[in-house]
Amino acid sequence: MDQEIDLKSIIGLLRRQFWLIVSVVVFTVSIAGGALYTLTPKYTATTKLLVDLSNKDLLQPDERTNVSLSDANARVESEVSILKSDNVYLEVIKRENLLADAEFGVRPTRFDWLKAYLNMQPSAPRSGEELLGETLDRFQNAVSVRREGLTYIIGVSVTSSDPAKAARLANAISSVYIDQQLQSKISRTLSSRNSIEAQLNQANSSLIESERGFDSYLTQNLDRIEKESASPKIAQLRSELERLKSERDKVSGIAKVVELSVNANDVGALTANLQADAIRELQKKQDELNKSLATVAEGSQRAVDLRAELQKIQENIVAQAGQELTKLQQTVATYDDRSDAVRNEMRTAMLQSNLPPEILTQIYSLQQSSEIARTQYQNLLQRLRELDTQAQLQVADARVVNTASQPTTASFPNKRTSLLVAAALALALGGAAAVLRELFVGGFTSEEQVEQVLRSALATTVPRQSPGNSSVKFGVADLVVSAPLSVFSESIRRLRVLVEKRKLAANSVNGERNGLVIMVTSTEPNEGKSTTALALARTLARSGRKTLIIDCDLRKPSLSKLTGVSATPWLTQILRGQELPPSVSKQALTDPMSDLSMIFGTRVTDIATDDLLMGDKFNQILNTAKRHFDYIVIDTPPIAAVVDALYLARYSDLVVFVVKWASTSQTLARKAIQSLKTQGGADTEYAIVLNQKERPGSGKYSSYASYYGGGVDID
Repeated sequence: MDQEIDLKSIIGLLRRQFWLIVSVVVFTVSIAGGALYTLTPKYTATTKLLVDLSNKDLLQPDERTNVSLSDANARVESEVSILKSDNVYLEVIKRENLLADAEFGVRPTRFDWLKAYLNMQPSAPRSGEELLGETLDRFQNAVSVRREGLTYIIGVSVTSSDPAKAARLANAISSVYIDQQLQSKISRTLSSRNSIEAQLNQANSSLIESERGFDSYLTQNLDRIEKESASPKIAQLRSELERLKSERDKVSGIAKVVELSVNANDVGALTANLQADAIRELQKKQDELNKSLATVAEGSQRAVDLRAELQKIQENIVAQAGQELTKLQQTVATYDDRSDAVRNEMRTAMLQSNLPPEILTQIYSLQQSSEIARTQYQNLLQRLRELDTQAQLQVADARVVNTASQPTTASFPNKRTSLLVAAALALALGGAAAVLRELFVGGFTSEEQVEQVLRSALATTVPRQSPGNSSVKFGVADLVVSAPLSVFSESIRRLRVLVEKRKLAANSVNGERNGLVIMVTSTEPNEGKSTTALALARTLARSGRKTLIIDCDLRKPSLSKLTGVSATPWLTQILRGQELPPSVSKQALTDPMSDLSMIFGTRVTDIATDDLLMGDKFNQILNTAKRHFDYIVIDTPPIAAVVDALYLARYSDLVVFVVKWASTSQTLARKAIQSLKTQGGADTEYAIVLNQKERPGSGKYSSYASYYGGGVDID
């Protein structure tokens, strides 16, 4: 629809629909407020974690790790995904025993409650996985994990009806996440350590095999080497190596016997094999105690004390033997080291001697293989020890920078914000309802709307008049005389154009010059039909046409008040049965502001008014009036209030139907016009007057008033 919309029109719409908007706002806010105060409050606690991408190798703290911005962002987003994983939540459920929690744990379904209420057979028990899955879903719905902007900080929030539980669970999630991250790093380190340990065993086997091959070659060819080299040093080293081997075997043998004796707790064997002074002294004490024990009575306190002392001496002998065994093992290790040194020195001496090339080449090859195996073994052994240390010194890549504390205010529902939002939505809803009611359900707000809804031609649009106009004495209809150039008067003359056109059409069809009967009615009271009828009649009379207006609203006549002329009971008396005089015009009153003839009715309260108007007397009045007047204007009661107008429509050539701007119900107006068309004659035409329209700040009315500057300002 092409209609003018300005601030004044909007304000007018809001003023007309004010109570509808207020009702919608009050109702919506009341419902929202009631719902808010019935909701269980929820509390949200948040733990903040910092993802630290710096070097965490405590063995090499000065080593710097260069991470690009894209890699850093990807790393933080990966940690967010890990925090949202089921593994973290399941561990929290296990630690906090959430399966037994009333809020997150196992609970009956709504159907179980219904079946219990109806005494029906309960559903089959759910499996443990189903119950755990339900708990996991509830817990996940209560957890929010988000990265704070582009920082390395991750917020973990938990919402619960219990503020203490919300804080505890938020901290539990961060704790589980850090523990699992640390355990993952330790597991990864130990996995690497196990892999290296397997390679170390292979390297050790290779080293032993290489050394054995070298020693085997030297043993098999030592005599030849010594002979061909003619080096006294090789002979000396060989003699020294044999001596060390002999002494090492001797000490090793003693160590093995002592180890077996210690394991068997054989004190006698220990004393016999170990010649340590401390053990000999303990042996002497043991012999003395045995002699004393033999002289005392068995079972006496002295015997008990002596046996206790013997037990202590034996334990001291075993402990001393352990120390001596350690010394022996250290001596064996020393012999091994010295043997290795002598062996290496012998290898060097051989390579520096005048041996044949084929022997030197073989010795050099064997030595190089041994060195390579030894170097590989040492490197793997060093790395293995580093990984063992790293497994004990692992540090998590994330740390808690803000522990969740117990919230004091509920995060849901936010009553203040919710009420403000509800109020805003209610205002929008109220505005939409106001527009809907104004344009489609309520009153008419445009000329196009009138014609579309009522399916009849719009004759004119009459602007609303402001109170206190000096040109108005009795009623707004005075303006057609006192202010003929006003916008109101112009709008009534537009209606007169349609009336005169209908008069010409009637005369051309009938060939007679009978008066035209114009019925003016409306849907409901106070829509301006009487003012419109009087203004139209005065305009026709001022144009030189003989015009009669009849006030047929016998229940609430108003034309007498609008003209300032006292009503006479003549019409009522005629309708009640009094003889009709030959001339109606002689019984009519004259309008003091024009040549308009007027017949007023008086209020009837003792008989149905439609019975009076449907009698032969009123028909005779109209027939007589048609012969003497060009136009007969009938002011009738509203359609929705009484049925009088429906009967009077049968006598009318033209029905002028008045609707009030933004007030007359579209539904009632449509029903009223349909009733009129049903009851009216076949040749009856219908015209619509849109009355009391809000005047916009600009447009045709203001242009008219500006052009005809001499007109009356009616606003």
